[in-house]
Amino acid sequence: MVKATDMTRGELESLLRFYAESGLDFPLSDDAPDRFEISSQAAEQPAPRQQTAPPPTAPARLPAMPDSDVIALASKVAAGAETLDDLKKAVEAFDGCNLKLTARHTVFEGGNRDAPMMMISDAPGRDDDASGDAITGPEGQLFDRMLAAIGRSRDDCYLGFAVPWRVPGNSAPSPLQSAICKPFVERQIELARPAFLVLLGNGAARIMLGASADILNLRGEWKAVRTAGGFEVPAIATLQPRYLLEQTAQKRYAWADLLKIRDRLETTTPDS
Repeated sequence: MVKATDMTRGELESLLRFYAESGLDFPLSDDAPDRFEISSQAAEQPAPRQQTAPPPTAPARLPAMPDSDVIALASKVAAGAETLDDLKKAVEAFDGCNLKLTARHTVFEGGNRDAPMMMISDAPGRDDDASGDAITGPEGQLFDRMLAAIGRSRDDCYLGFAVPWRVPGNSAPSPLQSAICKPFVERQIELARPAFLVLLGNGAARIMLGASADILNLRGEWKAVRTAGGFEVPAIATLQPRYLLEQTAQKRYAWADLLKIRDRLETTTPDS
């Protein structure tokens, strides 16, 4: 078994990167157990006497709510928030989504609450979860460059997530996870009242538009998002920075979308 002390710096970095991208964020123990040695030692031990075992008891389990009840609870909690600060506290205290159990942080928002443009991603990435901030790391650096390319910065946008907890392995949120969290992001939109939305990537576009098409078919066209509370706002979907880091050839589509977003910002007044 190769020990960490016998590996080069490059080998260690490659291994750690593989673990992180697989969703493993922390070690369970300093040394990996040698299963062959454990099995060998167990085989050498004398067999224990047969004893009458007590009847098995079921492990204690926390009461679980039906999915529909959890979604209804999320809707009730979201509707009760009168301000963005109220909603942020409510989301941080909500325990109905299993993603909260594996996430380090609840990433509720970023940017400027008063900005006319609200940009929504599907869920926080690994760097976001580690820092508690929205759209950070290499993805955040590309995001900042994209805004700078149209003469804008994070001060010109308000950031939110369709699901405020990281999905292990940076996978897409499941339909149930999306349904549970959707009341929160819809209420966030209602309270922020942006002039328009930018939906970043497949997950956010499908959740907010109720669509099943691929982002390459959803992007680039102005549509409408209507919340449960009746607030309707224009929205455009575009490619997610996380995706563009891997598929650099698709940046031409993102640039075309950015030009439409720039034009919309230039014609948007603070009260529109």
